[in-house]
Amino acid sequence: MNLDIHLQGAWHACAVVEPTTQDPSIRGAVRIRYEADYAIEHLLARDYRALTVRAPVDLGVRQGAHWPSFLVDLLPQGAARRRIERDAPTALSPWELLERGALNPVGNLRVHPMQPRPILAGHPGFDLHEMIERGDVFVDYALSLGAATAGATDTQGDAPKFWIVEDEHGKWHPDNGALTFGPRRHALLKFPVPEAGVQAETILRHEAVYQRVAQRCGLRVTDALPTFHAGALLIPRFDRRVVHGREIRLGVESLYSVTGVIDSSASALRHDQVLVALAQHVTDFRSEFCEYVRRDLFNLALGNRDNHGRNAALLKDVNGTIALAPVYDFGPAYLDGRAIARVIRWDGEEPGGGNWARVCERLDIRFEEAGLQPPSSWFAAAAAQTLAQLRTLPDLMRECGADQDVVQRRRPDIERLASALAALGG
Repeated sequence: MNLDIHLQGAWHACAVVEPTTQDPSIRGAVRIRYEADYAIEHLLARDYRALTVRAPVDLGVRQGAHWPSFLVDLLPQGAARRRIERDAPTALSPWELLERGALNPVGNLRVHPMQPRPILAGHPGFDLHEMIERGDVFVDYALSLGAATAGATDTQGDAPKFWIVEDEHGKWHPDNGALTFGPRRHALLKFPVPEAGVQAETILRHEAVYQRVAQRCGLRVTDALPTFHAGALLIPRFDRRVVHGREIRLGVESLYSVTGVIDSSASALRHDQVLVALAQHVTDFRSEFCEYVRRDLFNLALGNRDNHGRNAALLKDVNGTIALAPVYDFGPAYLDGRAIARVIRWDGEEPGGGNWARVCERLDIRFEEAGLQPPSSWFAAAAAQTLAQLRTLPDLMRECGADQDVVQRRRPDIERLASALAALGG
């Protein structure tokens, strides 16, 4: 299977990955190598030019006992996967899913298409309200182009989602990666998850609210925030830019990929493991450490239990920097009827987020075992900054448009967390 990478506004042949056993699952052994010409041009790069931060560009051949974790990032999941499987005449192996569902994923990697993608044939485009209110017309057209989200990182969940682009006339089009015009901006159109139950639309609407809260609290967000429109969320993409009419794609890599997790259902990832991995790859680790800790504290305060390793990622910019991507999939997951559980926890964490002194103590131990500077003082500084904001968080939530019921239901956990963080400082 050939992999392409998008650099300087165009796709380039990058690498070849192939199975070396008869096992078609993600646990089957593989061989992977960079294309020789590409490797010579970008030798030793480990930023946006590499397949993953875990495999810098070189001329070697890597033999793996299972799939590399970055490849699992590209596999379609949730509603997108079900669409692909439903349209297939027979059951699909992970390799076949990858071939069909990783042609236009998040980031700057793709599986090289074996056939040309359908192109926009002079369609005038849609107004935003048309995409939402005339759902069947837009959905059918988007599916015919293969523009349903089908791979990677920030589109892994079960919500119906579609890549869309705005043209110079303000009309929106499905984005299947084969545009014939220079887009003005890229976005994700996300609808409520039916399986979430009666609160599905409330959860989606509060993603926009929570993004405003995150911005006011100084967390990293996109330049333009998501907006909620009559039952759908319009989310600006952080992995796409338009420069002088040319599309620029940034590299994106989930926390599962960064930490080498290939089967999240069988691997219990902890925050200390993530942070040790980030220390090896990000450009400014102290800044990213603080950002990471504060995000998780706000997850606890605001009830965003859905904190698995594909709901956060590294963004690999074309300027060479590597940092946490802006916050995404940040909402009141505690309202979800599927009883979503908090996935990534701190070593020593108590239910509700107590005993932070023990968390810091164990974090220092894990860092020392990895040969890194103990970070408890950094943790304390991040906690102190967050504590000051927690004391007025309910008021801020109201200012940002949160429902009164959501504010009241979060207040006890906010106060409990604030007390626990205050004890850490005292």
